[in-house]
Amino acid sequence: MKYLISRNNPASQFVQLQLSLICQKDEKISLTLPSWRPGRYEITDYAQKIRGFKISFLNKNIPSKKISKNRWEFHAPQEGLYSISYEFHASQMDAGGSWSDDQQLYLNFINCIYSISGRETMPIAIDFELPAEMEIATALPRTALHQFTARDFQHLVDSPVIASSHLQHYSYQVANSNFHLWFLGEIHFDVPTLINQFEAFTKRQIEAFGEFPSTDYHFLYQLLPYKHYHGVEHQHSTVITFGPAKSLSQKDQIDELFGVSCHELYHFWNVCRIRPVEMLPYDFSKEVYFDTGFVAEGVTTYLGDLYLLKSGYFSLRDYLKNMEAQLQREFEAYGWQNYSIAESSFDLWLDGYKQGIPDRKVSIYNRGALLAITLDLMLLEQGSSLEQVMKSMWENYGKVNQGYSMEDFKQIVSKAYRDDRTIDQFFDKFIYGTDDILPQLCTGLDSLNISLKIQAHPDRWASSYGLKISAEGQVLKIHPQSPAYKLLMQGDIITTVNGEAFSEATAISEDLSMEVLRYGRHIQLQLPTSSEVYYHEYLLIDGPINEKRALWQK
Repeated sequence: MKYLISRNNPASQFVQLQLSLICQKDEKISLTLPSWRPGRYEITDYAQKIRGFKISFLNKNIPSKKISKNRWEFHAPQEGLYSISYEFHASQMDAGGSWSDDQQLYLNFINCIYSISGRETMPIAIDFELPAEMEIATALPRTALHQFTARDFQHLVDSPVIASSHLQHYSYQVANSNFHLWFLGEIHFDVPTLINQFEAFTKRQIEAFGEFPSTDYHFLYQLLPYKHYHGVEHQHSTVITFGPAKSLSQKDQIDELFGVSCHELYHFWNVCRIRPVEMLPYDFSKEVYFDTGFVAEGVTTYLGDLYLLKSGYFSLRDYLKNMEAQLQREFEAYGWQNYSIAESSFDLWLDGYKQGIPDRKVSIYNRGALLAITLDLMLLEQGSSLEQVMKSMWENYGKVNQGYSMEDFKQIVSKAYRDDRTIDQFFDKFIYGTDDILPQLCTGLDSLNISLKIQAHPDRWASSYGLKISAEGQVLKIHPQSPAYKLLMQGDIITTVNGEAFSEATAISEDLSMEVLRYGRHIQLQLPTSSEVYYHEYLLIDGPINEKRALWQK
């Protein structure tokens, strides 16, 4: 099988693809376009971006039939080389999408390559018809300047490419592996410093697992002129989109870039190889439900941040500041009271990547990270660690290409903790249940001489009235125990307060007389204050370093 990829008008953002396929006489060919992609567990229906699908043989059109929204079939009237041609609209600039313009061609093949029934394990050749000066960044093996090969369908759709004459390439080595840094866009940071720091966290991760079973790994960066943040993991590479590029001259923004980069590298082991049993192999034609999002993303989020501390990039203060933000996000919402992290993982396919209705679910990333540090600090008390657990997961599942279940993960944790009953209780309460994790987390942090201070939120709308509002006065969130919960609706716009037009500087007193615009209606409300504090601010305070903390951040 061979794909020829070209562009007859880059400004249109349509990419032309032609698949050459040898068929037997009377053979039925079934082609299915993926409905979702790795790292994003929601139906995306890439078929909506396809047009001009046609099949030809000896310069004659061959009839085809669409069986479902993403599946096509045709019969080959005789033996020979058939051509399947179509156009794909590459107009989604994020780490999982595709983009075409006058400066680049960026493709995630999962968006636009067909799986052919019965031929999923056949090698696929890729030939790009592009100007010679355009360089191509990808983890795919190269056979000529713009020609590549994939061992099978899964390999191809897990290997994104960026082609441009403006790519900047750097590299570093750890052990026997080469790590490539490809940047498209303006660079506003010191590259040698970044490389030294990347080398440090890469080395620390490899030490944790004991090996890096790949000779090459590629970081593909789209540095954009507008605000953006996204990363997606792949077997031998990651794509990271970040912007605005100019902001990377600031510490808080370069910290974000390091955070997503360390996170995605950790996925090389956890998710790309240590994979839930339901996803080995991937079935991209339909939803694939799994309840282990805590392991896949929660553990990765926690350890990705921790390796920035362990490698010396983060100071303890940097790390704690990041954790304060996680606490803020978690306890400003009440989804944890209604839906467990296991249930939220299962429902990723339903509403996992959008805000959804108020307080319905939890984030497998954010809550997952808080559960992971809690579990890690428990394990440290027993002379083990979550790092050691994940190494066992690698040796028992990832390295031998075997999928795992939540029960498998729990058994490895129990073995490391040496107390099945305590671990059973932890999973029942916090993984499958909806208990409050904060008390147990605080106990673990106290053992590191890190204390949590909870105080009234500095925004009085939030602390005294239970309202999170935008600068324009729109109600974004309402605390379910506040008087406002029975008076205001999410989406209401506060227009006046005590007779004065609302602004960010509006002085608020005890009881408030308000005018609210509610979907075209003007409503007068009296909002009482109370002695309760509704939304809080979470601050982590580090005391003198002790033996356990030294071990934890070593």
